[in-house]
Amino acid sequence: MSHRKPATGAEHQPDPATYDCRSCDRTWPCDPAREHLLSTTPDAVQLGIRLWAELENAAAVLRHEPPSVLFERFLSWARQQTQGVIHD
Repeated sequence: MSHRKPATGAEHQPDPATYDCRSCDRTWPCDPAREHLLSTTPDAVQLGIRLWAELENAAAVLRHEPPSVLFERFLSWARQQTQGVIHD
């Protein structure tokens, strides 16, 4: 019987060859990765910059994916989550 510790959001990182999550095999950013990114990135601008860089890296690997799908996957969710959020 395995006593494997549950993965934290920090462990949900992208596999650069596929852009699937290394921890749960879902498309990255998976829900735990999104929660981790939101909780550890100081503000919406820095989150957008990080996710744009990931989008650019993923676009080189996922050439078959339409740009609109990549935008939704990497950026749209973050914008929805951070709209109206004010950070000091």
